[in-house]
Amino acid sequence: MDEQENKKLSLKEKIRFFFKNPKKRLIFIIITCLVVIIAASATGFYFLRFKKEGTTVKPPEVNTDQTTNGNEEMTLYEAPLDGIMTDKTSAERHPLAISVENDPAARPQSGLDKASIIYETVYDPAATTRYLAVYATNEAEKVGPVRSIRTFFVDWAHGYNAYLGHWGGNIDALDKIIAEKAPDLDEFRYANAYWREYGAGVSLDHTGYTSTLKLRDQAAKNNYPTANNFTRYKFKDDAEDKTTLPESQKISVNFSNASYMVSFQYDKATNSYKKNLAGKPHIDKISKNQLSPKNIIVMNVKRSKTVTRINEPGYTMETIGTGKAQFFMDGTEITGTWKKTSTADREVFYDSNGQEITFNRGQTWICILPPGVDAQVE
Repeated sequence: MDEQENKKLSLKEKIRFFFKNPKKRLIFIIITCLVVIIAASATGFYFLRFKKEGTTVKPPEVNTDQTTNGNEEMTLYEAPLDGIMTDKTSAERHPLAISVENDPAARPQSGLDKASIIYETVYDPAATTRYLAVYATNEAEKVGPVRSIRTFFVDWAHGYNAYLGHWGGNIDALDKIIAEKAPDLDEFRYANAYWREYGAGVSLDHTGYTSTLKLRDQAAKNNYPTANNFTRYKFKDDAEDKTTLPESQKISVNFSNASYMVSFQYDKATNSYKKNLAGKPHIDKISKNQLSPKNIIVMNVKRSKTVTRINEPGYTMETIGTGKAQFFMDGTEITGTWKKTSTADREVFYDSNGQEITFNRGQTWICILPPGVDAQVE
């Protein structure tokens, strides 16, 4: 068909003749598909961009004005145990108290650097010390070696209504747990939450470990309470101007003998206290970091030797009442008192003027000494 004849054809006839040509028909189909793909892509890009830039997500309930810096803002909450500003899940975790041993053969321990609060005390007439490590803000995949519990540990843990992680205990402590219906997680009942790590020359006593994750899982299966209704301490931020802080301070705590001699060396740069045990840095086995609490408390608590109904020698302590206390933070010492009004209550701390102590955000280490024995300060 020549050009003159083509001009005389109607539009309908032109289209019909066009599609008779297979090559032209294929070209049309390809071009049409490309146009559809390009149009769909442009629409999708516009929709995604609009959703990202044109909409907002309602933040969780605000509990503090502080937020993180970054592409997205996250609301921070004050963790009730240590005052650390963290996410809501971490801040709402229920306290979990674990009995951790301190025999020289059990060192270095695992997971103590993750605890919010640690009680350290002589627990038997052999003058050995032991820890009650209370966890909430941070989880620890490995804690131990775990050992048996004592009545005063039960009392201190009860102040938080904490889950109790331990590997047995003397009969007085086990009786107390039953009588007070404490949320117990004893290895002898929940062995699935614990394990042993054997090693050459390591006594069986020093091989027991657990995980805060495993213990919390068991607590959930037991339908243990999750409400954090314990007394909360007051917390403050570190001073922004570190020139106002002292250069050094050393605190020495003599629990019994050289194997259990503790010192805390103030570190101005981090506003924390580097812990030393038996003359060496006290290192966490997993993180390899030196334990560095932000607050040190030395409590004077009356204790007496006792023998349980099955002839186990040990101590009892007057955990309910009041007594002298020393507080160390920011490289300075504050003298005052502690007070615990009932087993279910937590210790509350006051300065010499009767004002409640405000602590630094971070780990608190509590040393328990008998009356008349104080920490030495340099």
